[in-house]
Amino acid sequence: MDSDASSRVVSAPPGKKRIPRACSACRTSKVKCDGKRPCTRCNKLKKRCVFFHIPKDPATERLENVEAEVRHLREQVDALRDLLQTCSNSDAPVPVAEGRAPHRENLPPNGHGPDCHMSPASQMMLGSTNVPQLPEASYAEAPAGDQSGVHGLAASPGEVSTHSRMQTIITEAGSVTKRKRSGFEVRDEPVADFISKGLMTPDHAISCFNTYIPVFDPDYDTFDSVRSRSSILLNAICTIGSRIEPRFGPQISDILHAELKKWINVIIQNKRLNCLESVQALLVVACYSTERSLILSFATRMALDLDLDEAFEELTQRMSMKEVEDLHGPSGSTEEEHSLMRKSRTWFGLLVLEHIFRVDGGKPPGIRLLGNSRRCRTLLKHPSSTVLDLRLFSQVELNAIRASINDTLSGKETLIRSDIAGFVQEVKVELDLWFDDWLRIIEDSIPAEAEKPFLLLALRVQKCWAEMMLYCKALRSMGVENVAAMSPSERNILVMAKASARKHLRLISGEPDFYLAKLKYAMDFVWAKCAFCFLLLLKLSRLLPERKEEHQELLEHGNRLLSELTKSADSHGNTNGSSKIYLQILKLSVEKYGRAVQESGMDVDQAAMVPFWELFDAQADLQSFVPEQFVTEWDFPGLNLFYFPTAWQDFFGDFSLAI
Repeated sequence: MDSDASSRVVSAPPGKKRIPRACSACRTSKVKCDGKRPCTRCNKLKKRCVFFHIPKDPATERLENVEAEVRHLREQVDALRDLLQTCSNSDAPVPVAEGRAPHRENLPPNGHGPDCHMSPASQMMLGSTNVPQLPEASYAEAPAGDQSGVHGLAASPGEVSTHSRMQTIITEAGSVTKRKRSGFEVRDEPVADFISKGLMTPDHAISCFNTYIPVFDPDYDTFDSVRSRSSILLNAICTIGSRIEPRFGPQISDILHAELKKWINVIIQNKRLNCLESVQALLVVACYSTERSLILSFATRMALDLDLDEAFEELTQRMSMKEVEDLHGPSGSTEEEHSLMRKSRTWFGLLVLEHIFRVDGGKPPGIRLLGNSRRCRTLLKHPSSTVLDLRLFSQVELNAIRASINDTLSGKETLIRSDIAGFVQEVKVELDLWFDDWLRIIEDSIPAEAEKPFLLLALRVQKCWAEMMLYCKALRSMGVENVAAMSPSERNILVMAKASARKHLRLISGEPDFYLAKLKYAMDFVWAKCAFCFLLLLKLSRLLPERKEEHQELLEHGNRLLSELTKSADSHGNTNGSSKIYLQILKLSVEKYGRAVQESGMDVDQAAMVPFWELFDAQADLQSFVPEQFVTEWDFPGLNLFYFPTAWQDFFGDFSLAI
């Protein structure tokens, strides 16, 4: 028994409690335990095997933690020494995570920048290991966000290749791990602005930059500021401005467009170049590119990676706590709020463009706005809000309404005609409320005093366009195309569509200095709207004739619109191909209308007195004129309407039965 007991306990000095080694079951039965877990006896007898856990001595536990930390630090030091030795041998710049380009005069003598994330203990352990000094030529003036190295250092192709192979990943905890070597690499090139590449002179670039009006912050996004922060954003704005600036020929614009496409590819394929300015550059390009939806999708994906969609919520929370901050002292940075404002403005710009391409261009659904869209008005109270925000946020609300209309009328569920008519009336009231609210906001805005004529006219034009598309899409959803077979409610919707189209045409042609003169800055969508509005009104005026003066008025507005658009395209050097196409569509529309009246053998007044179907042969060319752009590129309904008398349908039905 003495020998068995000695095998089950640990000998201890006098005064200390002995710690048993046997399990509880073996100690109770007073038999020898083999120490396995579970032990052989308990496993055989199917008993619960419980051992007494030996507590660690606090001093021993602290010593083990210190030894583990020392081993961890030694691994870090070894990894850093290997990395620095490799970079020194290859003459490549030292890659450092998430830093901005340091000025050379700000670097300490040992070469370590402020973003190296090296603790003092690590620097002491490195001893004489120093970061190799780079020559002065290695420091580029281009902004850090577009450079190949994380510090924004320019490098030759050979250095870039070495840098890509030897780049390390520095985790948040400070540990350094070498990237696993693979058989592929992504080209990592610095983005140079057009001035540095010799494609533009500084004066030329400033002229093109000032020609374009970006929906950003005019006080913050100046020429010098944009050039110092992002070459790709500067290139994008200058490229768009070059097509408007009349002092330079079309060849310069074509060269810049081709060069910009190359750098857009670099921005898209390199995740490390994701930044706010890159999103803004893609947003600018998407407005004027034929691949508008594709570029916008890339910009949206990049914005989501940067969490731009969360900036608005964070900024509104800060603004809601402003009163508390005034009582208890400020708790946030003003610069942080301004940065959140710029991010929110960029995100809402993406949202507006997404809704336009979705509702009017047939783009698949992307971003969906949850909650009340009027919440964006809160940002108008922010100190960094600009006059351009009035136009931006009003479009956010309007296009949110239009997206809801499009989802309802183009949904999978089939609506009966009476429900569609009721839905149209409800949305009409909602559009009126939106217009009244923003009309009051703009008129009461003191900073927008100089821009009020332009803002108010644009607001009225947008309302007319939204109503016209509402009515046309409602008729398409009802499945009615023959005007002669329409019910009174359907015909009333068609009459309202015609009234909105007429008002739209009068607004844009009545004050050309406030609207048409600004089309040189507009994207292709606005040019397409002008051409489509006239062509739709042209058809509706023949399908629903009202008075004899209507046709003469329509011709006058059409010729005036054509003259102003031609003047805007020629005098300002607008050589964009899509804009020229819509200008040609407008010209053909006016010519076809005049030819139809001439072939009828009557003047305009006489043509108004004759039913449409009696002029069927003369109208055949006009009736079949549906430009491809309004079907494939833009989703503009209404041009498929026609007039076929129901009496003729009965006649053909009786004739077929007789046969």
